[in-house]
Order: sequence, then C-alpha cells, then structure tokens
Amino acid sequence: MAVSASDINGVKTKLVDARTALVTMLGESDKQKQEGCRATVKNLTNETISLFSTLMEKAKGTNVEGKLKELKDAWDIFRNTRDNEVIPNFFAGKVAEAKAVGGGIQKERFAKISSMVDELIGMT
Repeated sequence: MAVSASDINGVKTKLVDARTALVTMLGESDKQKQEGCRATVKNLTNETISLFSTLMEKAKGTNVEGKLKELKDAWDIFRNTRDNEVIPNFFAGKVAEAKAVGGGIQKERFAKISSMVDELIGMT
C-alpha cells in the first residue's frame, strides 16, 4: 500500500497545527492558556511521530521513501530544538530567547519542511 497525498496532507495538518499552537503560546500571557498550548503541541507531536512511523512502513520500496525520510529527519531537528530550547526557555521566563529561536532558525526550518511536504504531495 503506497503513501497517498491525503496521508501527506495529514502530516502537514499536524505540523501546521503544532506550529500554530507554539506561536500562540509564545504570544500568550495567561499561564493556563500557555499550558494548554504546550499540551496541544505535545499531543500533536505524539500523533505526528505515530503517523511518520506508519508512513515510513507504507513507503518502503516506493519512490517517496527517501523524501519521506528526509522530511522526518528535518522535522526531528525542528522538534528537538522546539522541545529542548524554545519551550523550556519560554517557561523559564526567557521569552526573548525563545522567540528569537522560534522566529529565526525554527521559522526557516519550518519553511523548508513545508516545501518538502508540498514536494511529497506532488510525488504521490
């Protein structure tokens, strides 16, 4: 069973929703809403990890396998920076540092990931 455009759109939706929740969190002053955004990011991340696992199985031996692996690797770097730098800095009161990373290198990484997703959709 091959990977479909709808499968890749599912990944795109989760990535965009998690990014939106993170950006919302970085602009939020209410602690309860911040925690809600953090929970949303965590839940969507877990769903994305599971979805990538499923798609990597489906993609074995197909023309999208390599590109899907590249996408997952790029997302892993993005996710690790987000989870180990941006979110901890934000909750440690280092909001400027969190926003600098989130709006700098992470914004560039997300743009690259988005173009990789679009390329994958075109391949399916």
